[in-house]
Amino acid sequence: MVKLSNLKCWNIQQRDFQIIDIEVQDKLNLLSSKKQEIDCSGLIGIPSGIDTHVHFREPGFEHKEDMLTGALTAINGGVTTVLDMANTNPITDSVESILQKKKLAEKQQFIDILIASAITNRNYKKLDKIDPFCDAYKIFLPEFEGDLRIDEERISISLASLEEIETGKPIIIQAEDQEIISRYNNKETHQKQRPPEAETIAFQKIFNWAKDFRSLKIHATLLSNSLSIKMLEMTHLPNLTSDTSFRYLLFDVENVPPEYAAKVNPPFRSKMDRNLLLKAFATGLIEIICSDHAPHTLEEKAKNNPSGIPGIQEILPTLVTKIKQSELEWDRVIEAFHIFPAKLLDIEIDNYHARNLVILDENVPFKISKDWVKTKVKWSALQGQNMFGRIHFVIKDGILKLHNTF
Repeated sequence: MVKLSNLKCWNIQQRDFQIIDIEVQDKLNLLSSKKQEIDCSGLIGIPSGIDTHVHFREPGFEHKEDMLTGALTAINGGVTTVLDMANTNPITDSVESILQKKKLAEKQQFIDILIASAITNRNYKKLDKIDPFCDAYKIFLPEFEGDLRIDEERISISLASLEEIETGKPIIIQAEDQEIISRYNNKETHQKQRPPEAETIAFQKIFNWAKDFRSLKIHATLLSNSLSIKMLEMTHLPNLTSDTSFRYLLFDVENVPPEYAAKVNPPFRSKMDRNLLLKAFATGLIEIICSDHAPHTLEEKAKNNPSGIPGIQEILPTLVTKIKQSELEWDRVIEAFHIFPAKLLDIEIDNYHARNLVILDENVPFKISKDWVKTKVKWSALQGQNMFGRIHFVIKDGILKLHNTF
């Protein structure tokens, strides 16, 4: 056992930091010397992250990412649990494909990888068979590659089926309306092809489903604009939650990342949208932060520019930097990064003992370099920027999983 002493650690019950000593196991022999104690003065410890929206690309697209490289990227971002989305090859929408993906996830021992099943035109009548094996469900309202589409009239049928079997799994729905996207498909820019009303109309549908199926946990993912926020302010359903991605807190159409990182779904919105989104997130109106980690190679980006960017390693630096800029507070960050995702995915929250912990430096800025980036595609939308929140240690289940030396 190794003692980490003088650590300023977040206490979930007290909602504040306190100085403590903790003991961890170094089963992976990450420490170069067999020290019995490490002085953590000047560092802080917070609960490790739970990312409710990642694309680890395996099976089918392993040249972009796989379970092992995705897990290594996650642990380097202070994330110890993820929910992997269903748009792989084969699509994750059957018992067989879920079990296949779970077996693939076992080839790494760094993090917990939970598996979402898509609800599709193929499986919407078979959800009672799928429910014991998946950890969540994903409904892709906009039409995506690989025939993830489900006809809207079948969504209510599927939700009724899930209510009948009394599932406790969350149903995560991407808020973009395919009819609106199709109508604007010939517009000259990605932003105009997927306008704010596509999200707002989709969010209205999500609200109606949450209202009709009160026993289900309905979750709207990747909110990005002020119209959705205004609707959210008027809706108060205990079974309806939402998230946004770190990228919408950082970028807008006036402040975009490099061209290869500028195309995402939903698109970046106006500066006003970003400011209102940040306020909604800061107040807890939007409960959860996610990455939508969706890596593509730079060659793919240069050739046909598919939507999506890496992100799981970038969440925590974004949040800590926003704290340093006095735009967020630690209490809210810990809710969004750990507590509310845990509640959504029915993960027990450890109130008393620091078994799942990120230990970081909140005060010294660092540059996002290529060496820092761990995803297989080796690029980041934040590359070259100075951020806060450099990670020194990550602990999972009381075991040291990451030790960075600087």
